[in-house]
Amino acid sequence: MRPHRRPGVVAALVASVVLLVSLDPARAAEDGRVPSGRSSDLRVATIPVEGMACLSCAASIKRAVKKIEGVSDAEVDFVRRSLHVSYSPGRALLLGRVATTIDGLGYKAGIPVIAP
Repeated sequence: MRPHRRPGVVAALVASVVLLVSLDPARAAEDGRVPSGRSSDLRVATIPVEGMACLSCAASIKRAVKKIEGVSDAEVDFVRRSLHVSYSPGRALLLGRVATTIDGLGYKAGIPVIAP
């Protein structure tokens, strides 16, 4: 993957757009980012991801992680450089596979933080 010539500028512009979209509650509801009542039976882990330089990077990570068996949902937070993964509680080895997938794409997965 070729790095951008001015990654700081690109990251700042993308962060501004993401922030504006995330501040609009109506838009969040349209995108399905409002938690449903069924999310209580799922666990959510946040995994830091190093090396994302653009939205294409984030989309590649999301697409690959969503293909992993046992992953209910995956959302990349480009601004915070992290991945939020929803999965069933009985899938303990799943996070290791997610990290391996991220590393296999050329990025570096950090230590997962599991939400209580």
